[in-house]
Amino acid sequence: MRAFDAAARLGSFRAAAEQLSVSATAVSHHIRGLEQQLGRRLFDRTGRTVVLTEDGKKLSEATRQAFGLLEGAVDALREAPRKVVRIAAGPIFTARWLMPRIGEFWERHPDLELEFLPSYRPGDLATGSADIVIRWERVQDMPAHATKLLELEPVAVASPAFVERHGPFADPGDLLSAPILHQRNHWGWLDWFSAQGVKPSEALRGALFEDANVMLRGAAEGQGAIVGWLPLIEQDLRDGRIVRLFDEKIAPTHGYFAELRAGARPRKDIQSVFNWLVSLNHALPQ
Repeated sequence: MRAFDAAARLGSFRAAAEQLSVSATAVSHHIRGLEQQLGRRLFDRTGRTVVLTEDGKKLSEATRQAFGLLEGAVDALREAPRKVVRIAAGPIFTARWLMPRIGEFWERHPDLELEFLPSYRPGDLATGSADIVIRWERVQDMPAHATKLLELEPVAVASPAFVERHGPFADPGDLLSAPILHQRNHWGWLDWFSAQGVKPSEALRGALFEDANVMLRGAAEGQGAIVGWLPLIEQDLRDGRIVRLFDEKIAPTHGYFAELRAGARPRKDIQSVFNWLVSLNHALPQ
């Protein structure tokens, strides 16, 4: 029944096997045995694709409710002073968008505890211990099952000392000959140059960083120009640590998206945290 329930929820024997830590062959064997015992076909199989039959849908509704009741009963028996919800998120999002709102969370949910799992690639934790995964993706690549939390607008920024040493920058193309820093890959700058009508004649160069906070530190210290993301860098701009190099206005290209851990049935406390994240204002506090 557990093998059938996982395959029905995930729509895949292979995905069910990964969740249950068994082989896909074992899942298939269990389900065939169940079908033989019931004398009914539960899945229509076409190659690697499996689709629930009408009988399978009826049984799936029953197993979903039954296992949900069991998990609820087990959760109720666990002796824990506080319920913990684990969130996988990148450090800059946690520091600059979530941290200013944590006080509001405690006021709404004093009985819940949040545990943040720092990850530069939080999507990798989708099948791990995180209950909620917050991804950083291009808007066009937003996962179909995810919920958008924040859109990011790219702008070119650097320190005043950097502008004095390498500027002035009259045209976006001037940055091609100046030191630039990159987050994770070159897409940020490539998207920015494309939006400005600039086509680099050769591959972009410059150091790559996973942690956007480190890259911002480098920009503030004059080590290079970066693509910064509004609204996450608004405080840095107000404090004068960095300045915008142009008055460009580019439609949001990236964003942060929240999703529940793959294959998990959310507990009430996890759903409460997820709803709180979605309800937050998309603008950073002033």
